Amino acid sequence: MKQTLALTAGLLLGISASAAGLSQLTLTLSTPGPDLYGDGTPVLVGETYLLVYVKEGATFQGVRSDGSLVDATNNVIATRGVADAGAKCGFKAVQYPAGLYPSGGSWMIVLLDTRDASGAVGGLVAAQGASAGTAAASGDSTSLSALSASGTGSASLTTTTLSSAPLDTPLPKIKALDRSEDGAVKVRFANFSDKALYEVQSTTDLAAGGWQAVSGGTRVRPMAASVVEGADGASEMPVTVQVPSADKVRFFRVIVPSNN
Repeated sequence: MKQTLALTAGLLLGISASAAGLSQLTLTLSTPGPDLYGDGTPVLVGETYLLVYVKEGATFQGVRSDGSLVDATNNVIATRGVADAGAKCGFKAVQYPAGLYPSGGSWMIVLLDTRDASGAVGGLVAAQGASAGTAAASGDSTSLSALSASGTGSASLTTTTLSSAPLDTPLPKIKALDRSEDGAVKVRFANFSDKALYEVQSTTDLAAGGWQAVSGGTRVRPMAASVVEGADGASEMPVTVQVPSADKVRFFRVIVPSNN
Protein backbone atom coordinates (compact mmCIF):
# COMPACT_ATOMS: atom_id res chain seq x y z
CA MET A 1 0.00 0.00 0.00
CA LYS A 2 1.28 3.44 -0.83
CA GLN A 3 0.70 6.77 0.80
CA THR A 4 1.04 10.04 -1.10
CA LEU A 5 2.22 13.18 0.66
CA ALA A 6 1.65 16.30 -1.42
CA LEU A 7 4.00 19.14 -0.48
CA THR A 8 3.06 22.35 -2.28
CA ALA A 9 4.10 25.79 -1.05
CA GLY A 10 1.17 27.76 0.30
CA LEU A 11 -1.43 25.06 -0.42
CA LEU A 12 -3.21 22.49 1.72
CA LEU A 13 -3.60 19.08 0.11
CA GLY A 14 -5.31 15.94 1.37
CA ILE A 15 -4.06 12.37 1.22
CA SER A 16 -6.45 9.43 1.13
CA ALA A 17 -4.33 6.65 2.57
CA SER A 18 -3.86 5.01 5.93
CA ALA A 19 -0.60 5.58 7.75
CA ALA A 20 -0.58 2.07 9.19
CA GLY A 21 1.43 -0.81 7.76
CA LEU A 22 3.04 1.08 4.90
CA SER A 23 6.26 -0.13 3.26
CA GLN A 24 6.51 2.58 0.60
CA LEU A 25 5.52 6.23 0.58
CA THR A 26 5.16 8.51 -2.42
CA LEU A 27 6.01 12.16 -1.93
CA THR A 28 5.23 14.84 -4.51
CA LEU A 29 6.98 18.18 -4.82
CA SER A 30 5.76 21.34 -6.59
CA THR A 31 5.08 25.02 -5.94
CA PRO A 32 2.27 27.15 -7.37
CA GLY A 33 4.54 30.11 -8.14
CA PRO A 34 5.43 32.60 -9.19
CA ASP A 35 8.60 32.22 -7.15
CA LEU A 36 11.08 35.09 -7.10
CA TYR A 37 14.73 35.87 -6.75
CA GLY A 38 15.76 38.36 -4.07
CA ASP A 39 15.88 41.17 -6.65
CA GLY A 40 12.18 40.65 -7.42
CA THR A 41 12.61 38.96 -10.80
CA PRO A 42 10.82 35.64 -11.56
CA VAL A 43 12.76 32.42 -11.13
CA LEU A 44 14.31 31.24 -14.38
CA VAL A 45 13.50 27.94 -16.05
CA GLY A 46 16.01 25.33 -14.88
CA GLU A 47 16.56 26.85 -11.43
CA THR A 48 17.00 24.38 -8.57
CA TYR A 49 14.69 23.49 -5.68
CA LEU A 50 15.55 21.20 -2.77
CA LEU A 51 13.16 19.18 -0.66
CA VAL A 52 14.90 18.89 2.70
CA TYR A 53 13.94 16.59 5.57
CA VAL A 54 14.70 18.07 8.99
CA LYS A 55 15.14 15.54 11.78
CA GLU A 56 12.95 15.77 14.89
CA GLY A 57 14.17 18.43 17.31
CA ALA A 58 16.38 20.12 14.70
CA THR A 59 15.92 23.19 12.50
CA PHE A 60 16.85 23.92 8.91
CA GLN A 61 20.28 25.57 8.90
CA GLY A 62 20.54 26.56 5.26
CA VAL A 63 22.71 25.84 2.23
CA ARG A 64 26.35 26.67 1.51
CA SER A 65 27.51 28.30 -1.70
CA ASP A 66 28.83 24.96 -2.98
CA GLY A 67 25.35 23.44 -2.66
CA SER A 68 26.01 21.40 0.49
CA LEU A 69 23.84 21.67 3.59
CA VAL A 70 25.14 23.63 6.58
CA ASP A 71 23.91 20.88 8.93
CA ALA A 72 24.26 17.67 6.93
CA THR A 73 23.70 15.58 10.07
CA ASN A 74 20.19 16.79 10.87
CA ASN A 75 19.12 18.10 7.46
CA VAL A 76 18.84 15.69 4.52
CA ILE A 77 18.15 16.46 0.85
CA ALA A 78 15.33 14.07 -0.10
CA THR A 79 15.07 15.17 -3.73
CA ARG A 80 15.70 18.04 -6.11
CA GLY A 81 13.22 19.86 -8.31
CA VAL A 82 13.58 22.13 -11.34
CA ALA A 83 11.77 25.38 -12.17
CA ASP A 84 9.34 25.24 -15.08
CA ALA A 85 7.79 28.05 -17.11
CA GLY A 86 5.71 30.23 -14.82
CA ALA A 87 8.51 30.57 -12.24
CA LYS A 88 7.46 27.52 -10.25
CA CYS A 89 8.81 24.13 -9.25
CA GLY A 90 7.66 21.48 -11.69
CA PHE A 91 5.72 18.50 -10.35
CA LYS A 92 7.90 15.63 -9.18
CA ALA A 93 6.94 12.38 -7.40
CA VAL A 94 9.39 10.26 -5.41
CA GLN A 95 8.90 6.87 -3.73
CA TYR A 96 10.88 6.02 -0.62
CA PRO A 97 10.87 3.44 2.22
CA ALA A 98 8.41 4.35 4.97
CA GLY A 99 11.12 4.35 7.66
CA LEU A 100 13.56 6.56 5.78
CA TYR A 101 12.11 9.85 7.04
CA PRO A 102 10.46 9.34 10.46
CA SER A 103 7.14 11.13 11.01
CA GLY A 104 8.57 13.19 13.89
CA GLY A 105 10.64 15.28 11.49
CA SER A 106 9.60 18.17 9.27
CA TRP A 107 9.99 19.25 5.65
CA MET A 108 11.37 22.34 3.92
CA ILE A 109 11.05 23.41 0.30
CA VAL A 110 14.20 25.37 -0.53
CA LEU A 111 14.58 27.54 -3.63
CA LEU A 112 18.16 28.27 -4.69
CA ASP A 113 19.54 31.25 -6.59
CA THR A 114 22.30 29.74 -8.73
CA ARG A 115 22.61 32.58 -11.25
CA ASP A 116 26.16 33.44 -12.18
CA ALA A 117 27.56 36.85 -13.12
CA SER A 118 26.05 36.53 -16.62
CA GLY A 119 22.58 35.80 -15.20
CA ALA A 120 22.49 32.15 -16.30
CA VAL A 121 21.48 29.44 -13.81
CA GLY A 122 23.75 26.59 -12.83
CA GLY A 123 26.45 28.37 -10.84
CA LEU A 124 27.24 28.37 -7.13
CA VAL A 125 24.42 29.11 -4.68
CA ALA A 126 24.26 32.86 -4.03
CA ALA A 127 21.06 32.89 -1.98
CA GLN A 128 18.10 30.79 -0.93
CA GLY A 129 14.47 30.94 0.14
CA ALA A 130 12.81 28.30 2.31
CA SER A 131 9.22 27.38 3.10
CA ALA A 132 8.38 25.22 6.12
CA GLY A 133 5.93 22.34 5.80
CA THR A 134 3.58 21.38 8.66
CA ALA A 135 1.55 18.16 8.78
CA ALA A 136 -1.84 17.45 10.40
CA ALA A 137 -3.56 14.05 10.53
CA SER A 138 -7.32 13.56 10.30
CA GLY A 139 -8.70 10.02 10.32
CA ASP A 140 -7.00 8.05 7.57
CA SER A 141 -5.68 11.09 5.71
CA THR A 142 -2.79 13.50 6.16
CA SER A 143 -2.68 17.14 5.09
CA LEU A 144 0.63 18.88 4.63
CA SER A 145 0.86 22.69 4.32
CA ALA A 146 3.97 24.65 3.41
CA LEU A 147 4.05 28.08 5.07
CA SER A 148 5.80 31.02 3.43
CA ALA A 149 9.16 31.97 4.91
CA SER A 150 7.98 35.55 5.35
CA GLY A 151 5.01 34.52 7.47
CA THR A 152 2.69 36.65 5.36
CA GLY A 153 0.86 33.70 3.89
CA SER A 154 2.19 34.40 0.41
CA ALA A 155 2.43 31.28 -1.68
CA SER A 156 5.61 32.31 -3.47
CA LEU A 157 9.15 31.51 -2.41
CA THR A 158 11.78 34.28 -2.54
CA THR A 159 15.56 33.89 -2.29
CA THR A 160 16.17 36.54 0.37
CA THR A 161 18.78 34.71 2.49
CA LEU A 162 22.44 34.66 1.47
CA SER A 163 24.07 31.25 1.28
CA SER A 164 26.79 30.33 3.77
CA ALA A 165 30.40 30.12 2.65
CA PRO A 166 32.31 26.84 3.11
CA LEU A 167 34.01 26.74 6.49
CA ASP A 168 37.51 26.59 4.98
CA THR A 169 37.06 29.73 2.84
CA PRO A 170 40.18 31.91 3.29
CA LEU A 171 40.12 35.68 3.72
CA PRO A 172 40.66 37.26 0.25
CA LYS A 173 43.54 39.68 -0.17
CA ILE A 174 43.88 42.33 -2.91
CA LYS A 175 47.29 42.07 -4.60
CA ALA A 176 47.09 44.63 -7.41
CA LEU A 177 44.96 47.40 -8.93
CA ASP A 178 45.30 48.52 -12.55
CA ARG A 179 43.23 51.32 -14.07
CA SER A 180 42.67 51.76 -17.80
CA GLU A 181 41.93 54.97 -19.68
CA ASP A 182 38.22 54.15 -20.02
CA GLY A 183 37.82 54.09 -16.24
CA ALA A 184 37.75 50.33 -15.82
CA VAL A 185 39.80 48.93 -12.94
CA LYS A 186 41.27 45.45 -12.84
CA VAL A 187 41.30 44.16 -9.27
CA ARG A 188 43.51 41.14 -8.63
CA PHE A 189 43.09 39.23 -5.40
CA ALA A 190 44.61 36.11 -3.85
CA ASN A 191 43.47 33.67 -1.14
CA PHE A 192 40.32 32.40 -2.82
CA SER A 193 38.30 29.21 -3.09
CA ASP A 194 36.50 27.86 -6.15
CA LYS A 195 33.59 26.91 -3.85
CA ALA A 196 32.88 30.47 -2.70
CA LEU A 197 31.42 33.57 -4.34
CA TYR A 198 33.16 36.94 -4.04
CA GLU A 199 32.13 40.56 -4.43
CA VAL A 200 34.27 43.62 -5.21
CA GLN A 201 33.14 46.74 -3.35
CA SER A 202 34.40 50.32 -3.38
CA THR A 203 34.09 53.64 -1.57
CA THR A 204 35.56 57.13 -1.99
CA ASP A 205 35.68 57.87 1.73
CA LEU A 206 37.19 55.32 4.14
CA ALA A 207 36.09 57.29 7.20
CA ALA A 208 32.46 57.37 6.13
CA GLY A 209 32.41 53.78 4.90
CA GLY A 210 29.46 53.30 2.61
CA TRP A 211 30.95 50.37 0.71
CA GLN A 212 28.99 49.51 -2.45
CA ALA A 213 29.23 46.67 -4.94
CA VAL A 214 31.02 47.77 -8.11
CA SER A 215 29.56 47.14 -11.55
CA GLY A 216 31.04 43.90 -12.85
CA GLY A 217 32.21 42.82 -9.41
CA THR A 218 29.29 40.74 -8.13
CA ARG A 219 28.97 36.95 -8.02
CA VAL A 220 32.63 36.51 -8.83
CA ARG A 221 33.46 32.81 -9.04
CA PRO A 222 37.15 31.88 -9.31
CA MET A 223 37.62 29.32 -12.06
CA ALA A 224 40.77 27.70 -13.37
CA ALA A 225 40.48 29.40 -16.76
CA SER A 226 40.43 32.85 -15.14
CA VAL A 227 43.22 32.44 -12.58
CA VAL A 228 46.61 34.07 -13.32
CA GLU A 229 50.02 33.90 -11.67
CA GLY A 230 51.03 36.86 -9.55
CA ALA A 231 54.46 38.44 -9.18
CA ASP A 232 55.19 36.23 -6.15
CA GLY A 233 54.10 33.08 -7.96
CA ALA A 234 50.81 32.83 -6.09
CA SER A 235 47.50 32.36 -7.89
CA GLU A 236 45.46 35.54 -8.37
CA MET A 237 41.92 36.14 -9.57
CA PRO A 238 41.51 39.19 -11.87
CA VAL A 239 38.17 41.01 -11.92
CA THR A 240 37.48 43.99 -14.20
CA VAL A 241 35.03 46.48 -12.68
CA GLN A 242 33.59 49.79 -13.82
CA VAL A 243 33.95 53.02 -11.81
CA PRO A 244 33.33 56.72 -12.66
CA SER A 245 36.23 58.03 -14.77
CA ALA A 246 36.15 61.36 -12.90
CA ASP A 247 37.09 59.76 -9.57
CA LYS A 248 40.17 61.23 -7.90
CA VAL A 249 40.28 58.70 -5.09
CA ARG A 250 38.63 55.31 -4.73
CA PHE A 251 39.24 52.41 -2.36
CA PHE A 252 38.44 48.77 -3.02
CA ARG A 253 37.85 45.65 -1.01
CA VAL A 254 36.90 42.03 -1.78
CA ILE A 255 34.39 40.26 0.47
CA VAL A 256 32.60 36.92 0.62
CA PRO A 257 28.86 37.73 0.86
CA SER A 258 27.48 35.01 3.11
CA ASN A 259 25.14 34.11 5.95
CA ASN A 260 27.99 32.79 8.12
